[in-house]
Amino acid sequence: MRIYLQDKTGVVIEPASLQEVGLPECKLLWVDLEKPSSEELALIGRFFDIHPVALEECQKEETLPKVQEFANHLFIIWDFLRDDPSTEKLETSSLCMFLGANYLVTIHKEPAPEFDRVLDNLEKEPSLYKEHPAPVLYSILDTAVDEYFPLVEDLTEKIDTYMESLLLDQGVGDLKTILTIKHRNMAARRMITAHRDVVMKLARRDIPFIPEGLSVYIMDVYDHLVRIGTEVENNSDLISSSLDIHLNAVSNRLNVTMKRLTTIALVFMPLTFLVGLYGMNFRHMPEIGWRYGYLLVWIMLLVIAIVMIIIARVKDWF
Repeated sequence: MRIYLQDKTGVVIEPASLQEVGLPECKLLWVDLEKPSSEELALIGRFFDIHPVALEECQKEETLPKVQEFANHLFIIWDFLRDDPSTEKLETSSLCMFLGANYLVTIHKEPAPEFDRVLDNLEKEPSLYKEHPAPVLYSILDTAVDEYFPLVEDLTEKIDTYMESLLLDQGVGDLKTILTIKHRNMAARRMITAHRDVVMKLARRDIPFIPEGLSVYIMDVYDHLVRIGTEVENNSDLISSSLDIHLNAVSNRLNVTMKRLTTIALVFMPLTFLVGLYGMNFRHMPEIGWRYGYLLVWIMLLVIAIVMIIIARVKDWF
C-alpha cells in the first residue's frame, strides 16, 4: 500500500498506514493498492465508506470500463493496454478508482508503472495538482492514454510491412500474421471506444467531485482517444484491404491451377476416347485384323496430342 498525503496546510506527509491518517484533516490523500487482500479491501471500504457493490466489482477477474456515481464518491474502472510478446495479444490490466472530495483510491492487481511517473510529478510539483485528487485522476488517465500511441503506431507499422510483403509476394502473405494483427487491432478498438465513454462522462459539468475547470483537461484526454480511435479505424480498413488482396490472390492462383489442369484434361480427352474405342472387345472390328493397325493408332495418338498442345500454347491455356 502506497500513501500520499497533503494536510490542510499543504505539507506532504508519508504515513506508514491508514491508522495514522485522519481523513477530515487531509487536503489530498492518494492511496494505491496492488493485489490487495480481502482484509485490505474491507479496511479501505470502512475507512472511506465505499459502497460494497463497488468493492465487489474490484474483486472480479474481468471488468469493463465505466463510471458510476455514489453518494460520497465516484467509482471508475479503467483498463491499461499491455503488449504481451509471448501471446502476441493486447492484454488488459484493470484499474479501479474511487474519487471523493479529498481522496483518491486506486486498486489494481498488476504492477502499474504509470503510477510511478504520476507520483514523481506529484512529489516534484504538487502545485500542478492544485491540492485536489481530481487532477491526480486526470494525470493517471492522461498518462495511460499516452501509452496507447506507441501500441497503435506499432500496429500501423506491422500492417504497412504486411502490405509491402503482399506486393513482393504477388499478393500472397502469411494469413496467420494478418489475423493476429486484426485481433490486436480489434482489442484496441474495443478498449478505446469504452474509454471514450468514460472520459465523456467525467467531462460533464454536473459530475460530482470534479472541479469545473478540470473539464477542459479531461476533454484533452478525449481528443487523444479520438485521434487514436481514428488511427485504429484506419488500421481496420487496411486490414480488410489486406485480407481482400490475400484472398483474391489465392483465388487467382487457384483459377490458374484449375485452368492448367483443364488444359491437360483437354489434351488427353481425345486420346482417352481413341484408347477406349479400340479397347472394346467386339469380334468384328475392321482394324483388328489389320497388320499396321496398332502402329496407326499410336501415330494418331501422338499427332492429336501434339496438335492439342500446339493449340493450347497458341491460346495461352497454360
